[in-house]
Amino acid sequence: MQVSESFEVAAAPADVWRFFEAVERVARCVPGVSRVDVLAPDRYRVVAAQRVGFISATFELTTEVAARETGAFMEFASVGQSIAGAVGHLRSRDRVDFAPTGTGGTRVTLTSEVAVGGMLGALGHRAIAAKSREMTEKFAAALRAELMAAGTE
Repeated sequence: MQVSESFEVAAAPADVWRFFEAVERVARCVPGVSRVDVLAPDRYRVVAAQRVGFISATFELTTEVAARETGAFMEFASVGQSIAGAVGHLRSRDRVDFAPTGTGGTRVTLTSEVAVGGMLGALGHRAIAAKSREMTEKFAAALRAELMAAGTE
């Protein structure tokens, strides 16, 4: 299933790019992430809990930066399985595109190709897409707050 969401931040693209280069900082903006361990350059172990409808699960994922073009985009590949809650597995390929806005800010576009198996996967595309939109809104708000705290927004 593919999901795409976008939002704008008041920070310049170069500032947003620098923020995204620190994946641990970005992960703190993702709803449900409780831990990020650096395994190697561009490779991380992420623990995240999510609830979709009445089903919840905590996943342990291995995430790596799969591709990047400085200032333009980053791609991440993640694979993992649940370690608590509903039994399931998750695989995703995520791309973050950065584009300047006419006001000096940045349009951030998140595109994810997600495959969810197990109980969460059984909920269907609509429930997962709605959860994706909700997570993007929360991520955007947290990103704006982090950029503001860093003095870049």
